Amino acid sequence: MKKVTKALLCMLMAAVTLSLIDSRPEAYANANDRQARMELDQSAFVVKAWRSDGSHLTAVKGKLTLGERPVVNALLQTGTRGRNIRTSQDGSFELLLDLSLIANTPIRVTSLQGATVDDKPIGSKEEESILSASTVINVYHPIEVMNVEPSDNDPNKVKVYARILSETGDKISFFQADKYRISGQVGDADGNPIKDAVVWIDRERGEGFAKSTPTNTEGKYEMYYWPEDEGTNLTVMLGTRRYVLPDGKVFILPRNTSVDISIRLPREGSVIDDKPPMLVCTTTKGATYSGLLAGIDVPPGTPYSLTIPDQHGRFVLTVPKDVWDKHPYFFETRLTKFVGQEKILKAGDELPIDFVHPNPTDPRVNATVS
Repeated sequence: MKKVTKALLCMLMAAVTLSLIDSRPEAYANANDRQARMELDQSAFVVKAWRSDGSHLTAVKGKLTLGERPVVNALLQTGTRGRNIRTSQDGSFELLLDLSLIANTPIRVTSLQGATVDDKPIGSKEEESILSASTVINVYHPIEVMNVEPSDNDPNKVKVYARILSETGDKISFFQADKYRISGQVGDADGNPIKDAVVWIDRERGEGFAKSTPTNTEGKYEMYYWPEDEGTNLTVMLGTRRYVLPDGKVFILPRNTSVDISIRLPREGSVIDDKPPMLVCTTTKGATYSGLLAGIDVPPGTPYSLTIPDQHGRFVLTVPKDVWDKHPYFFETRLTKFVGQEKILKAGDELPIDFVHPNPTDPRVNATVS
């Protein structure tokens, strides 16, 4: 009797084991049927110079599927504010990509209203999977690491000599002084701050126009401009009231420097007295810089510095050796930033630690080693 019971028990265990083994492929198949994928024919592109013939534009094709089945009539979006695209009967889609602009552009599903799979409405579980499907297009300048050597100042750091590459004819605007700042305060005849006044400067015929932010409760404003050799008109608007300099008077802005202009509006009339203390202009430190920079994609606070690329795209990173040994990705970004220092920065100058951080839309680059 014991032998029979033991035999039956072995048979039952074997049957359960076979049942489990047989059920696994089917379970995996069902799971795969519910797995959504968004795939592109090509997702990484090297930057091309802008051309008037449109050769810097290229078509990118992709497909949205649930398992092996196409998702039809799904609404996709490129970037956060990009155009909307519908998937076709075979789940495919196409978009036009501008290769003259560096970018890390996500593509995601935004709506499944009216979408189908196998000519049937999409169920809730399938919908969740499809809405989570996404992909990314990366447009970047290749980066070449030319040399790595120990830092002269710190044995725990290395200096990485690298170069941003570009095709012939692609004129890259690297990080450089772009505009200067006009800031200051608007007050009444007694110097009390005036809120919501707007200051602007322009040359004759409306050229060289710059308009400030409305003054805050302290009467402060700011704007950014590129100074010209010619004199400019200075105007203050307060509601519908317009205040100007005396007839024939222009304001001469100094070259290559930021300025602070304090303005007191007249007690009567609309003509600004162009003498102190009613109008006072002083130079200040700093400029707004704009252009392309490259750094390494590491956690914020990682102590590395970089130099401004020269006209050939060459720059230097000074980075902890243990960080560099982990082979971090580079990133490329177009940065506009006000730097409040007296010296004007130029190619080769070292930027401070923690000066630049990657944004989600900045392309990541796996550098080559020469």
